[in-house]
Amino acid sequence: MPTLSSSVLIKAILQKIAFFVVFGVLLIACNTEQPPYAYITNQLSDDLSVIDTANQQVVNTIAIGNRPVGIAISQTGNLAFISNSEGQDITIIDTALMQVTAHILVGGSPVGIATNNDGSKVYVADWYQHKISVIDSKQAKIISTIAVGKSPAGMVVDDKNHRLYVANRDDNTVMIIDTDSQQILHAITVGTAPFGLALSPDGNTLYSVNVRSSDVSVIDTQLGKVTRTINVGEWPYCAVVSPDGKHVYVTNQDDSTISVIDTVNPTIINTIDVGDSPEGIDITADGKFVYVANWGDGSVSIINTDTYAIEKTLTTGKGSRAFGQFIQ
Repeated sequence: MPTLSSSVLIKAILQKIAFFVVFGVLLIACNTEQPPYAYITNQLSDDLSVIDTANQQVVNTIAIGNRPVGIAISQTGNLAFISNSEGQDITIIDTALMQVTAHILVGGSPVGIATNNDGSKVYVADWYQHKISVIDSKQAKIISTIAVGKSPAGMVVDDKNHRLYVANRDDNTVMIIDTDSQQILHAITVGTAPFGLALSPDGNTLYSVNVRSSDVSVIDTQLGKVTRTINVGEWPYCAVVSPDGKHVYVTNQDDSTISVIDTVNPTIINTIDVGDSPEGIDITADGKFVYVANWGDGSVSIINTDTYAIEKTLTTGKGSRAFGQFIQ
């Protein structure tokens, strides 16, 4: 049998090593998930700040539309939807490319916005026309409308139970809508001027944040009624529920704080000082960090949920609002 020269043998060994190194790098790359991002609408600077939540840094700023307010993120479809309150349209962003892909005219004054998990349907609340526009995102057009109460604001989609929840600020009601039939199942009287909504992970409890009565209405979604009212800070705006369902975090605009509610024994267990006039709020999937958009000073406060301390404050844009679900 012929023998290989030492130089040929070394070359063969190096080629094998190179193959496995490249293969290993590709394998790691294929198994590495994109880090979650937080998307913050800046109403007064007409743009969107993109925050990498892995390193807690602003990594991109994207021009959006005329006075962007609401934000909804698909959890499986790589899409972000933004309502432009004075542009009478919504903007669609491909979150993988970080690019605007479409603008869809909806008319009126779009504020609240929500989407299902894959981003195929988008619900847009019209503040002045008292209706919800249902958009097919693939066709990029309105496919139906739903008449609701006066000045609809916050919304939540529950895919599992085929429901849409809508807060009607000037009616003091929260509506439960069947997303299949688009029929209103319940219109529930809550506190004064309901705005933001938050749903528990199991879908059984809905929290209505009532601005003018400075409280939160706790709604049993199966019974369709309020079971408890919890007083919070001054002029609360939005809320988010922790992934384990044990805590609710509420932004209080007028005293620039976050109220932390224990859902097991429904009481406020902590109050956290944040930036000026906090509005939008969301939480990372692991429940470790709460992100708060501060309208007054154009910043985002990042709260460590273990210590209730501010981990970091990031400068974003003018009038940071992030009304809706903004962490993907």
